[in-house]
Amino acid sequence: MAGRVRDRSADGVVHWWFYAYAAFGFVAAVAHGFVVGWSLAVALETVILFALSGSLVYSGVDARGRDVSQPGLARAAGLTVLTGLSFSLLAVAVALIWQLEGHPVVDVEFMVVFAMWLGLAVGAQASLYVVAAEEKRRRLADLVKLLTMNQRVLRHNLRNELSVVDGHLQNIERRVGDGDRDVEVARDHVTKILETSERTRRILGIWESDNCRDQDAGEVLAAAVERLRDDYPGVDVEVAASDDAVVSAHSALDDAMYEVLANAVEHNDDVSISASVTNPPGDEVVVEVTDDGSGIPGREYDILEQPEETTLSHASGLGLWLVYWTVRESGGSVEFVEDEDGTTVRFRLPDATAKPGLWGRLVGRSR
Repeated sequence: MAGRVRDRSADGVVHWWFYAYAAFGFVAAVAHGFVVGWSLAVALETVILFALSGSLVYSGVDARGRDVSQPGLARAAGLTVLTGLSFSLLAVAVALIWQLEGHPVVDVEFMVVFAMWLGLAVGAQASLYVVAAEEKRRRLADLVKLLTMNQRVLRHNLRNELSVVDGHLQNIERRVGDGDRDVEVARDHVTKILETSERTRRILGIWESDNCRDQDAGEVLAAAVERLRDDYPGVDVEVAASDDAVVSAHSALDDAMYEVLANAVEHNDDVSISASVTNPPGDEVVVEVTDDGSGIPGREYDILEQPEETTLSHASGLGLWLVYWTVRESGGSVEFVEDEDGTTVRFRLPDATAKPGLWGRLVGRSR
């Protein structure tokens, strides 16, 4: 399959075509000197052809190291030849035009050979880049399909099956009575799986949608704090917000703020939280949530900087992924700061009231 990462343990020989082009170039460079006769100028021309041929050796090494399928490398090798032939035909056309217009045509042989290997050198790198980009795009398209399929499974099949399990647990509970330890543990795990599937669905929904709108960050934060107090009565939260902090953000911003607040409560005992919204000079609004707890366990936020999920981090950081994608899709950034006084989570979001500068008006203000 062309879009598949190839197995490095079973490398093919297609990349050797680039070495063959280089070897042919070395031979052509030497042959050019013997055909037209050696001189200082011809020697310099030979050096130029050697340099272009040497770049094809690099292309062969580069081709072997790229995650490109063997059919993809074969296509790149073919495109390289076509590019070289196109360049040489262009040189022939230029020489013919000069001759028809009565201009003196000098060293046509070198001009054609030079154009040929210049085209091979340029075509090799361009073709490898294009083929690799196309195969990566196909893999990413397949990944999107896989994510969509997983979302549908989590949304429908998994929830339906777990509902059946929960119903049978209720039947068992009626027979054995309340307080059965096995039933409680089973129900707790069912609940956690349902919560995980719901969070995954929400994260995919954020990633798939383009639902940004102007929001009062202070009001969103206040609503998230009220929601937190409803879920965790008695929690100590201090709130301070500017009156003019209107941001352009994803509609899931309230969920992201709640996740940060709830994370501080869930991972700490008797924690104090301070939350603020400020609108400093510039084009960003800053939202900060600080707690005096022991910090996010195991620096779970490190997973946001990793190139891929690991077996140690794939489940526990879903709430942080929801925060990350919400802020990112809003065109902002999120950072985590830990010190001896606690942990601060800081959002930087686009100020919806800020006037874009000249560059922003020319290219359009990005989310």
